[in-house]
Amino acid sequence: MKKILVVDDNELLCRLACDILHTEGYHASAATSAAEALEALENDQFDLVVTNFAMPGMSGLELARAIRDKDPQFPVIVMTTYEPVECEHVTLWLPKDYLFPNLLDKIRMCLSEIGAQVMEQYDRTGSQTP
Repeated sequence: MKKILVVDDNELLCRLACDILHTEGYHASAATSAAEALEALENDQFDLVVTNFAMPGMSGLELARAIRDKDPQFPVIVMTTYEPVECEHVTLWLPKDYLFPNLLDKIRMCLSEIGAQVMEQYDRTGSQTP
Protein backbone atom coordinates (compact mmCIF):
# COMPACT_ATOMS: atom_id res chain seq x y z
CA MET A 1 0.00 0.00 0.00
CA LYS A 2 1.47 3.38 -1.04
CA LYS A 3 2.04 5.89 1.76
CA ILE A 4 1.18 9.53 1.15
CA LEU A 5 1.83 12.50 3.40
CA VAL A 6 -0.72 15.31 3.04
CA VAL A 7 0.46 18.71 4.31
CA ASP A 8 -1.90 21.64 4.74
CA ASP A 9 -2.41 24.20 7.49
CA ASN A 10 -6.17 23.78 6.91
CA GLU A 11 -6.74 20.79 9.20
CA LEU A 12 -10.21 20.05 7.80
CA LEU A 13 -8.94 19.90 4.21
CA CYS A 14 -6.04 17.72 5.34
CA ARG A 15 -8.37 15.23 7.05
CA LEU A 16 -10.75 15.21 4.09
CA ALA A 17 -7.91 14.47 1.66
CA CYS A 18 -6.62 11.67 3.92
CA ASP A 19 -10.12 10.16 4.23
CA ILE A 20 -10.55 10.16 0.45
CA LEU A 21 -7.11 8.63 -0.06
CA HIS A 22 -7.90 5.91 2.50
CA THR A 23 -11.07 4.99 0.60
CA GLU A 24 -8.95 4.69 -2.55
CA GLY A 25 -6.58 2.22 -0.87
CA TYR A 26 -3.72 4.52 0.09
CA HIS A 27 -2.20 4.89 3.55
CA ALA A 28 -2.44 8.65 4.12
CA SER A 29 -1.04 10.67 7.01
CA ALA A 30 -1.70 14.33 7.76
CA ALA A 31 0.65 17.13 8.79
CA THR A 32 -0.58 20.66 9.45
CA SER A 33 2.77 22.40 8.94
CA ALA A 34 5.97 21.95 6.97
CA ALA A 35 7.90 21.40 10.22
CA GLU A 36 5.50 18.59 11.17
CA ALA A 37 5.89 17.14 7.68
CA LEU A 38 9.70 17.14 7.87
CA GLU A 39 9.50 15.37 11.22
CA ALA A 40 7.12 12.76 9.77
CA LEU A 41 9.49 12.22 6.82
CA GLU A 42 12.38 11.65 9.23
CA ASN A 43 10.40 9.08 11.23
CA ASP A 44 8.60 7.19 8.46
CA GLN A 45 8.87 6.18 4.80
CA PHE A 46 6.48 7.83 2.33
CA ASP A 47 6.02 7.34 -1.40
CA LEU A 48 4.71 10.84 -2.14
CA VAL A 49 4.02 14.21 -0.50
CA VAL A 50 1.06 16.43 -1.31
CA THR A 51 1.48 19.89 0.18
CA ASN A 52 -0.26 23.22 0.21
CA PHE A 53 1.73 26.07 -1.34
CA ALA A 54 0.90 28.90 1.08
CA MET A 55 1.39 27.98 4.75
CA PRO A 56 2.61 29.99 7.75
CA GLY A 57 6.29 29.55 8.46
CA MET A 58 7.81 27.33 5.79
CA SER A 59 5.88 27.37 2.50
CA GLY A 60 5.04 24.28 0.48
CA LEU A 61 7.64 25.33 -2.08
CA GLU A 62 10.31 25.51 0.63
CA LEU A 63 9.15 22.12 1.92
CA ALA A 64 9.42 20.67 -1.60
CA ARG A 65 12.94 22.07 -1.88
CA ALA A 66 13.97 20.53 1.48
CA ILE A 67 12.54 17.15 0.46
CA ARG A 68 14.13 17.16 -2.99
CA ASP A 69 17.50 18.29 -1.59
CA LYS A 70 17.59 14.96 0.26
CA ASP A 71 16.06 12.89 -2.55
CA PRO A 72 15.95 14.59 -5.99
CA GLN A 73 13.50 11.99 -7.37
CA PHE A 74 10.98 12.14 -4.52
CA PRO A 75 7.55 13.10 -5.91
CA VAL A 76 5.97 16.27 -4.51
CA ILE A 77 2.58 17.61 -5.58
CA VAL A 78 1.90 21.22 -4.61
CA MET A 79 -1.70 22.40 -4.22
CA THR A 80 -2.20 26.10 -4.83
CA THR A 81 -4.76 28.81 -5.44
CA TYR A 82 -1.96 30.86 -7.03
CA GLU A 83 -0.50 30.66 -10.49
CA PRO A 84 2.12 27.86 -10.57
CA VAL A 85 5.73 28.90 -10.98
CA GLU A 86 8.49 27.03 -12.74
CA CYS A 87 10.30 25.03 -10.09
CA GLU A 88 12.53 21.98 -10.30
CA HIS A 89 11.49 20.84 -6.81
CA VAL A 90 7.83 20.32 -7.72
CA THR A 91 6.71 17.21 -9.59
CA LEU A 92 3.19 18.49 -10.33
CA TRP A 93 1.07 21.54 -9.52
CA LEU A 94 -2.58 21.09 -8.59
CA PRO A 95 -5.02 24.02 -8.54
CA LYS A 96 -7.03 23.89 -5.31
CA ASP A 97 -10.12 24.92 -7.28
CA TYR A 98 -10.05 21.47 -8.88
CA LEU A 99 -8.71 19.48 -5.95
CA PHE A 100 -11.11 16.54 -6.07
CA PRO A 101 -11.00 14.23 -8.08
CA ASN A 102 -7.89 15.72 -9.73
CA LEU A 103 -5.84 14.93 -6.63
CA LEU A 104 -6.34 11.21 -7.17
CA ASP A 105 -5.43 11.51 -10.85
CA LYS A 106 -2.23 13.44 -10.05
CA ILE A 107 -1.23 10.91 -7.37
CA ARG A 108 -1.78 7.99 -9.72
CA MET A 109 0.23 9.78 -12.40
CA CYS A 110 3.16 10.46 -10.05
CA LEU A 111 3.21 6.96 -8.64
CA SER A 112 2.96 5.32 -12.06
CA GLU A 113 5.81 7.52 -13.35
CA ILE A 114 7.96 6.38 -10.44
CA GLY A 115 7.13 2.76 -11.14
CA ALA A 116 7.92 3.25 -14.81
CA GLN A 117 11.25 4.91 -13.99
CA VAL A 118 12.21 2.07 -11.63
CA MET A 119 11.28 -0.55 -14.24
CA GLU A 120 13.15 1.37 -16.94
CA GLN A 121 16.25 1.46 -14.72
CA TYR A 122 15.84 -2.26 -14.00
CA ASP A 123 15.49 -3.06 -17.70
CA ARG A 124 18.63 -1.09 -18.58
CA THR A 125 20.85 -2.52 -15.86
CA GLY A 126 19.29 -5.87 -15.03
CA SER A 127 19.25 -4.83 -11.39
CA GLN A 128 17.43 -2.24 -9.37
CA THR A 129 19.53 0.67 -8.16
CA PRO A 130 18.34 3.35 -5.74
